[in-house]
Amino acid sequence: MKMKFSELAALRYSVRRFDSRPVEQDVLDQILETGRLAPTAKNLQPQRIYVVRSKALLAKLRAITTMTFDAPQVLIICADPGEAWVNPFNGRSSAEMDASIVAAHMMLQMQELGIGSTWVCWFDPEKVKQALALPESVEPYCLLPFGYPSTDCRPSRQHDQRKPLDQTVRYL
Repeated sequence: MKMKFSELAALRYSVRRFDSRPVEQDVLDQILETGRLAPTAKNLQPQRIYVVRSKALLAKLRAITTMTFDAPQVLIICADPGEAWVNPFNGRSSAEMDASIVAAHMMLQMQELGIGSTWVCWFDPEKVKQALALPESVEPYCLLPFGYPSTDCRPSRQHDQRKPLDQTVRYL
């Protein structure tokens, strides 16, 4: 039986301890397809997803940030701001928002498939671009280390600490 979306969202937590086995290609394909289906501003789809699996490139990432948590693979979520919609009222590009929506969709798909992940912004984007020889036109916005959670992995103590709605929602 499929779980309700609200249950899926409540169960998802940031996994920081991974089993060493890689995610199977068919499972990865489902995750990437879910990202492809995510909405983007004006459906321009400026996202660029890089799947890092080689030991050499994972080592380069680990030299830039310790926040890969020794995951067997990492998604680098990027977008090309030149292909993104620009808000005519404030001049802001939708690239980062589009990449974020794609990342969130993939993280929730991972949860449904029993794959753990965590959203990482603790890295120098320019160093990532250089180390992995990413195109100049793309901007890395987040890393998603992912894989099967280790058997001793648990949510952080802060996972269930949520502000009440009256502190985050206003009715106008």
